[in-house]
Amino acid sequence: MEEIEGSYTIRDVGKELSDIKKRIEIIENNLNGKMDSLIDLLKDITTTNLRNTNMTTGENVSLPEISDPDLYYVIGEEFIFIKGKKTYQNRDKIKTSFNGLWNKEKSAWAFKKYENFEEKLSEVFPDITEGQM
Repeated sequence: MEEIEGSYTIRDVGKELSDIKKRIEIIENNLNGKMDSLIDLLKDITTTNLRNTNMTTGENVSLPEISDPDLYYVIGEEFIFIKGKKTYQNRDKIKTSFNGLWNKEKSAWAFKKYENFEEKLSEVFPDITEGQM
């Protein structure tokens, strides 16, 4: 391969791009994982503010529970989606055990559906339940 002095080879450029892609994926996974915690925090803030508002107005209004299970899965056409309050804490298990990737659109971890996936899910997460989006 011909190299011009002071310039990069195609191999150098490819390696740089690969390194940049890995860094972007790490940043994206970190940001996406923190979304679960932020959503839980917003739910708590909203619920607390609603309770405080009801107390100050003297109204006796019961609020519906806004609570996701710790972990649940949803069966899609091609993918299984893992959601719940504890997805952030279990992200490494999901990635390694199921080759899971964060799905921004569904706000859930996703992995390709395969035969007997439910057995593996129960083995890795004994308390996981089936839910719906």
